[in-house]
Amino acid sequence: MIKIKKLHNILIKKKIEFYIFLILFISSFNILLHFIKKNFFDTFSIFGDFLVYRCAGINFINNQSPYGINQLQNCLNSYPNSLDFFYPPITLSFFSLFGYLNLELSLWIWGIFISISLISIIFFSYKFFSDKNSFFIFLFVFFFSFGGLNWAGILTGNISILIYGIISLGIFFLFKEKNNYFYALIIFCTIIKPTYIIFILLPIFLSNKTNLEEFKKIILSITISILIYILSYFNNPFLFTEFLNHLEYAKSPEFKGIFGKGFGLFSIIDSFNVLIIKNFELKINTSLISNILWLAIILLFLLYSLLQKKKKKQITFNQKIAFGVCIITLCYPILKHYECFIVVPCLFFIINNFKTKLKFILLILMFGLHDKYSFFLILIITFAYETYLINKKVLT
Repeated sequence: MIKIKKLHNILIKKKIEFYIFLILFISSFNILLHFIKKNFFDTFSIFGDFLVYRCAGINFINNQSPYGINQLQNCLNSYPNSLDFFYPPITLSFFSLFGYLNLELSLWIWGIFISISLISIIFFSYKFFSDKNSFFIFLFVFFFSFGGLNWAGILTGNISILIYGIISLGIFFLFKEKNNYFYALIIFCTIIKPTYIIFILLPIFLSNKTNLEEFKKIILSITISILIYILSYFNNPFLFTEFLNHLEYAKSPEFKGIFGKGFGLFSIIDSFNVLIIKNFELKINTSLISNILWLAIILLFLLYSLLQKKKKKQITFNQKIAFGVCIITLCYPILKHYECFIVVPCLFFIINNFKTKLKFILLILMFGLHDKYSFFLILIITFAYETYLINKKVLT
């Protein structure tokens, strides 16, 4: 009788899950129709970010600086795109290779790079964070959750897709306990985009005890990254200075008004500070205050992680990495839709391990809410509830 009751409960649970995923599957058609309309009937340019990289490379070939407001306008005037170039000078040697090729061939090659990176991200994410779900469900979550967040990221052709392919390989090395390879790959990613240095902190979330050796490796990796940038400056002081000056423009209200602030922790802190300072007419550097608060919160997260190490013995290595990726994403300075390729599978993996009704509520919200801030909200809720479960020792 007890076995029959258990079987009945399992069948009811599976039936509920089936109907939830059926509803989510139907809702995804709205996302598909939106992207079909945007891509084929609007002025949206697929791989628009890549066009900026290529034009920056062309400027570099012609001994012209790619940095500055509308500096690439002559190259981009035939495309519906008006973005600026904000990547370090060291990347220009790579982007200039596409400047020697015609546009069509360049787009094909970049598409191949994007495809290889996506395969890497999907393969390793499914391997480590699928929790025995079918591959179809995993792909469905990867592409269509949060209003097609990852799908939108792919269409931009942003280099972040390539970087997350490298980071996914780095996570594979963490599973193999080859942390040195992980650090080397993160250093490489940091050379392309400095903000990715935050992923160097991921191994801190994995050990059950404070590992001084791991901290030394983190400090060494950060030092190597800084030295590479110093060498880049001495290689071409003019270009590096132009790069730094243009980064200042990215902090301006004008730039944020045109291209947005993103939807991460730093962006929310910055918006809140601007609102308070504007209302009270305070003469304070909002950027400085935002940076201080953001760094303080990162330190609190690290301190929290160190205090939780003993309690994390009861959760699996996969759950530790997923939890670490979620915390790092919370702290990521400028979170955009092309920065969520790994955290979305990690978030789904954690939520799917919940044993309460909150699991189904969050799954519905993952697909029902299409606002970009809904992703950050659900990330916060998941982090808070996961922390509660760890402390209550009920996580399975």
